[in-house]
Amino acid sequence: MKPRALALAGLAALGVRAGDGPGFALQATTDLACRRDLMATWPRDSPATGRPPDQFQAVLSLVANQGPWTGGLTVRDVNFYQQNPNLTLERPTASLYRKYIKYSANQWSLQAGDFNTLIGRGLLLSVVENAAILQEKTILGGDARGRFGPVEVHALAGTVTTDDRTQQWRITGGEASVEVFRGNRVGILGSTIEDGRVPLRKPHVGRRQCRSASASGKDLFGTLDYYAELGRMDFLDQPAPFFQMPVDPRHGDGAYGNLSFHPRAWFLMAEYKNYKNFDNALSAPPLADRDTERNDLFRSTGRRIYGQYSFKDPDLTLFLSAGRYRELFDAGHNVYGGFKVQDAFDRLDLSCTYGQRTVQYQEKRTDAALTWRFTPLWSLGLTLRDQRNRPPWSAPYEETDFTVQVARSPRYAVYVLQQRSTVPVFDATRLFYGGLRVNFRRGSYLDCSGGRLRGGEVCAGGQCITLPPFRGWKLAAHLRW
Repeated sequence: MKPRALALAGLAALGVRAGDGPGFALQATTDLACRRDLMATWPRDSPATGRPPDQFQAVLSLVANQGPWTGGLTVRDVNFYQQNPNLTLERPTASLYRKYIKYSANQWSLQAGDFNTLIGRGLLLSVVENAAILQEKTILGGDARGRFGPVEVHALAGTVTTDDRTQQWRITGGEASVEVFRGNRVGILGSTIEDGRVPLRKPHVGRRQCRSASASGKDLFGTLDYYAELGRMDFLDQPAPFFQMPVDPRHGDGAYGNLSFHPRAWFLMAEYKNYKNFDNALSAPPLADRDTERNDLFRSTGRRIYGQYSFKDPDLTLFLSAGRYRELFDAGHNVYGGFKVQDAFDRLDLSCTYGQRTVQYQEKRTDAALTWRFTPLWSLGLTLRDQRNRPPWSAPYEETDFTVQVARSPRYAVYVLQQRSTVPVFDATRLFYGGLRVNFRRGSYLDCSGGRLRGGEVCAGGQCITLPPFRGWKLAAHLRW
């Protein structure tokens, strides 16, 4: 690791000591990560030979507050891209990675720099942090929000660049809503997205213009919530796609709605979605499914009913979801249910979910977690994820992840992960990975781990990436000052 990367932690501490004062607040965090990835590769056009060096990333973030003003900056020194963690850069890059300034007063705010945001529920635009899939996209530009009586407005403009700098979009957008009566709002939303540089692939070319209308309500009669949105997307410059599918290549349509009823211990919800050719590269509309599954925006329709009942003593929740979906040419169901127990006997947390999905192909999935606090300080944690798929284009396969963790609160935790797969990885069907985590004050921690990981598709929030297999070790630290 370069000396300048290690120096970022010291700069954080110095900055805090120099900046504290009456009416002024400054917070600093430092993230350090180093890994030896034996599967790492050099860039394709690099003349270098031999094994790549250790990969590292050092990040220093400062956030200051003075009255209505808030500002922040993030400096980063890195030789691998987080969205493609097996790629080692030939030369490390140091940059002012994030910066912003914000002014807030009463019912309105102005912001310039890098920021995360979405329009509506994300049907037209969603640029939010998604740590589960290593997404770090932000908007570089300006954002304005205001509330004037029953009217709320939001406008933004800027550019979005992926963390590995292979794609860029120019965007403008805005939304306005008005409260028509007692918690019921109607709104109009719009955005325009235009490709900047897309050197590796071209899923869309030119501009996409999106418009939608929404209606929402909360706590009607004390027990009812609802949200509905209808959207349309026009491809202003894009020719017909190179493959022909049963949708109009000139425009797309999207619809989402839910209605929930929550009297006392019950929660009941009906949900609907319908998307046709609605992928504008930056949309992540609400799911009518589990959050860890992919959301098909090209052609999908879904209807779902979800029910939940909660007991107070013991703290027990029962839930069941049943949905019918059509994606491309195939239709099927997605049904799952389970329970969750918290603080049983003041010692036990337990949850289990089992589900079957038959859209396009059959999937069976089980998720379970158990935490047993056998003393006030010591605890045992077990997690299980078992997935069994029968795709039509390949042989059936199974994947199982089982984690055991022993922790001494609040400082230490030792964990071991076993991954089993019917498809060999590294010429083995069982892989092991483990580590030690040490927690410090204010959320700081040190994590050392190593072994082999299967890789594969990881989904969260309706977005997915495919990670390569990993073999090696990792060292990560998060320090808050």
